[in-house]
Amino acid sequence: MKESSVKDEIWILSDNRAGNYSQVLGLAKELGINYKIVNIDHGPFSLLPNLFLRSSLVGLNKTTKDFIKNLDYYPKVAIAAGRRCAPILLYLKKKSLNRTKIIQIMNPNLDFKKFDCLIIPLHDKIKYNGSNLLRSVGAITKVSDSTIKYEVSKFSSELNSNKKKIAVFIGGDTKKTKFDRDSLKLLITNCSNIAKNIDAQLLVLTSRRTSESLSKAAQNILSNSGCDYKFYDYINICKNNPYLAIMGVADYFIVSGDSVSMISEACGTGKPVYIFDNNNISSKKHRIFHHQLLSMNCAFTFDKKSNILFEQKTNKLNEAKRISLIIKNILNI
Repeated sequence: MKESSVKDEIWILSDNRAGNYSQVLGLAKELGINYKIVNIDHGPFSLLPNLFLRSSLVGLNKTTKDFIKNLDYYPKVAIAAGRRCAPILLYLKKKSLNRTKIIQIMNPNLDFKKFDCLIIPLHDKIKYNGSNLLRSVGAITKVSDSTIKYEVSKFSSELNSNKKKIAVFIGGDTKKTKFDRDSLKLLITNCSNIAKNIDAQLLVLTSRRTSESLSKAAQNILSNSGCDYKFYDYINICKNNPYLAIMGVADYFIVSGDSVSMISEACGTGKPVYIFDNNNISSKKHRIFHHQLLSMNCAFTFDKKSNILFEQKTNKLNEAKRISLIIKNILNI
């Protein structure tokens, strides 16, 4: 391979984690350079700490490893999110003789100085403060106005009620938090009462992390609530999910506090977003993120005693656009 074989394009390293893919795609689109999606399949050694993997391809399966080793050219920019793809970025930078600029989203658990740009959420505590570090509020998202508009047209017959619409996005358990049944009951019951009081329709969606038992419990509570609602179970509609369409038609959002991505995406609409938190459904880091949004007037705390929602002016969150402009200056792209 010639030293000059660097092509003017962005590579998105995409493994099987939807949240990571959403972030790298959102940033790549805003950077405005042609991008290519490079699918990454990890092997069993990817479970090893990055301290051992460093800039090697040991964590990949044979097919992906052979592909990366036999490239016809290197990209001008490569972007990855999450710990497991970080060693691949370092490999590309090394083999391209530093001509590939590498952007890492979230903590790589590797030497921060080796990355051209690091994007780490403000709610993650780190001691590093190098010039290559950019701090984001929440998650970078791939949601765009054009995408939402398309999805709204796609689901127009399904979401054609003339009533005000309240989107309710339900998360689930994380490694450190538990979405308990009592919290779910409180959330659904309060949302149902609000919908009846303001003559609105509830659009309730579960997510990948919502357990089957929580989903069934939500359906049962809604069926006895007496409110106008539509319920979407992620498992049943994952291939034809109206999530983005609902973001387009909803007048209000009520989002469970455990999901940084869903809160970030809802705040990207510029509509009123209410964060529901109760018991142990949110971690300490989640709550730091909530407070950041509250201080920026991008979201509000869901009042569990209130039976109405207010037409409150909010600031629109668009971290992909803000951060892309900084990166263009830093990397001269």
